[in-house]
Amino acid sequence: MGNNASSVNVVLDQAQPSIYHAGDIISGQVHFNITERTKKTDEIYLSLTGDIGYTTVRTVRMQNGQMERKTDGHNVRILGQKFLLGRPLLNQSNRDIPYLDLNILEPGLYKYPFSIRLPEDLPPTLHPEDYPYVRYQLQVLLEKKWYHSNDRHRYPIRIFPRVNLHNISNSRSAVKFGTKRKDVTLKGILQQAGVLPGDQTTLSLDIQNPNRLTIKRIDVCFIQRYDIEQCRRRLELIRLSIPELANNQDQHAEASCSLTIPVGIPPTFSYRSNGTRTIVHVDLHYDLKIEVKAKGLFTDFELQVPVIVGTVSTDNSQTRPICVNPMNMIALDLTDDDMPPPYESVNYFNQTH
Repeated sequence: MGNNASSVNVVLDQAQPSIYHAGDIISGQVHFNITERTKKTDEIYLSLTGDIGYTTVRTVRMQNGQMERKTDGHNVRILGQKFLLGRPLLNQSNRDIPYLDLNILEPGLYKYPFSIRLPEDLPPTLHPEDYPYVRYQLQVLLEKKWYHSNDRHRYPIRIFPRVNLHNISNSRSAVKFGTKRKDVTLKGILQQAGVLPGDQTTLSLDIQNPNRLTIKRIDVCFIQRYDIEQCRRRLELIRLSIPELANNQDQHAEASCSLTIPVGIPPTFSYRSNGTRTIVHVDLHYDLKIEVKAKGLFTDFELQVPVIVGTVSTDNSQTRPICVNPMNMIALDLTDDDMPPPYESVNYFNQTH
């Protein structure tokens, strides 16, 4: 089918933009709208693919003797399913056409229904446009005679694993944390260790400042971090300031703020590929970072509190365990040596107080 004689489209039963979860069924129809009489395609396939991409850096010696760093891109296929589409459903205008026995397709709309069940163990879609990424695609392949080129039509989809907070110990318990830097003691309580997209949670802070050091501001950031092999990314999803603690010199101060977890974000998850020649790892986690900006040199400090993001929180005994390391979510004490690892930083979107 040439592009001038037909158009191809995938119509999913679940409205777009949609998120599918591991174990879900992706169903819909492949539509072929034939606008003029045309030759019939040999076979029509629908494939579902999943790929993990990352980069590595190597050093090579150039002809002039100098060393140069080269970046190599890698793509690992973790999911590949191909289905031969069966008999199409015809609309009223071409219902009576004996299409199966003809080498010619008459004008009309040809609908090929499909239904695909997703595997249970899949990493979430991450940054599908560029390295590093985890991405999934539906692809329609029109196989023609050997002397014609094949047509491919790709449709990206988002897939998230299922993470049930009910199966994670203490995920609904409060998180207590604290640190002492430069004679300033900061203690806090996060309302719950595990959250769902769209949840609202509360952060409470208690500051002891006996020397009345001027605290210029305190910012709270909700950060997504993910590692795909050697590639690391940091996305700042929320940043807000606590106005009650701006330019504060009180010996004791207390404040609280509410955070609304962004909708549409993938859950906390750890993945290791199986059944592929190349073993690849994906780790996705979230932190709540408190940044303290104080007057003077070398007086600023910060601390990070891990947060688990799930997809559901229900008592379902049939839900299998998921790959999450909840750490010690009840109490977390940080010292001067607890510094976060270096990540590439991207400001995803801000939330104002």
